[in-house]
Parts: sequence; structure tokens; C-alpha cells
Amino acid sequence: MRAMAARTAWAACGSRGARAPALLAARAAPPRRSNQQASADSHLFSETDVLRRQLLYRSKQRGWLEMDIMLGTWARDNLASLDDKELELFQQVIDMENPDLYRYLTGQEEVPASIDNKVLRTLCRDLRLAVAPKVSVASTASFEGKVWE
Repeated sequence: MRAMAARTAWAACGSRGARAPALLAARAAPPRRSNQQASADSHLFSETDVLRRQLLYRSKQRGWLEMDIMLGTWARDNLASLDDKELELFQQVIDMENPDLYRYLTGQEEVPASIDNKVLRTLCRDLRLAVAPKVSVASTASFEGKVWE
């Protein structure tokens, strides 16, 4: 880019080539923009921060749009307040398969006792509370446990 600008300046000056370097020097260089955000494996973050960033990424990149929205939004709003033990529990939730986790989060199936934990219960409760005000028409039938086909 600079070489092209220099050639253009020399060509534009013609016989007055002696002034071309002065013209180039007078032009202000564009401000340089650099990314100041540290990478996840940088020494600027503690191990807990690295884990939070990884969990947030995995929450937003599940492969199912619905899961990306549900888990990503919850993770964005709540990961900062979780302690180390709760982060481990959330990692167990994130490690679950999408179809099973989706059924638990939407209330289609009860969470089995073998995988039930505090963070999963909180996540299910928060998602139900987030959806509850959006229901505009009361249904005459219960949709709990039913599967969309």
C-alpha cells in the first residue's frame, strides 16, 4: 500500500520529484487497530477465567440453534457468579448429549437422579421462568412431557 502511494506521489510530481518525499511525510499514518483482548491461554487470565471462557464458548456453539440460545444466554448471564464447584457441575451439564439435555431443559422428561445436580436444576428453573411470561394464551391441556413431532 505504501509502495503504491509512493509511486503515485513520484508520478504525480513529474519533474518536481524532489518534493514527493515531503508530500508523503506530511500525510498522517492511519491509526493502527489491534485486538487488545487476551487469548484464553494467556497469562492474563486465571485458570477459572479460562474455564469460564471455554464453558461460555461451548454453551453458545452446541450445534442446535435452540440449545445455543438457551445455554448461551444462561451462561452469559450466570457464569461469572458460579464458584469452582458449580463450574465443574456446569461442565458436566455441557458434556451431556443435545437430545437428552434438550428434553430435560424443556421439561419433556424429568432429570434422572444419576445426573441431577444443583446447576442443572437452577438452569431448568431459570429457563422455565424466562419462558413463562411469553405464553399469551392459556392452554386447556398440559404440554408437560409431550414431544413435538
